[in-house]
Amino acid sequence: MIKHVSIILICLGVFFAGCTREVKRVDVEEVIDLSGRWNDTDSRLVSEEMVRDALARPWVRNFMQGHNGKLPVVIVGTVRNLSHEHISVQTFVKDLERELLNSGEVEFVASREERSEIREERMDQAYHSSEDTIKEDRRETHRKVWIGDKKIKKLIKHADFKP
Repeated sequence: MIKHVSIILICLGVFFAGCTREVKRVDVEEVIDLSGRWNDTDSRLVSEEMVRDALARPWVRNFMQGHNGKLPVVIVGTVRNLSHEHISVQTFVKDLERELLNSGEVEFVASREERSEIREERMDQAYHSSEDTIKEDRRETHRKVWIGDKKIKKLIKHADFKP
């Protein structure tokens, strides 16, 4: 019985020793393509190029000339994934919004969902505010002024199992 327990413990020790893994932070700009599928790097690169292309077109200059130098106010509409591949549309939309807004060439308003949240918050504040601190409706522009994020990328390497 003791001999069998010893053999089992030795086998478990060898197994767990072979199952170690190394976790290493890598630069978020580093491309790590394990599957060939759409990933965060693809989303970032495509959004950067699409925004660069959109802002290079004459519509921005034409709008500003026709509106006394004011920047166009934009919103990213519905984005649909027409490919056969799974793409996180929400991540892609956020990448587009961040690139557009941070370019400084357009102004940005909150999305329909965000505006709805703001309205609900205003109604809640109005209900719980005193008359001298309540904010009047239609005094906020729903304009976004900055979108940022901090991405972290990790590479996990599993040790080869070597009995």
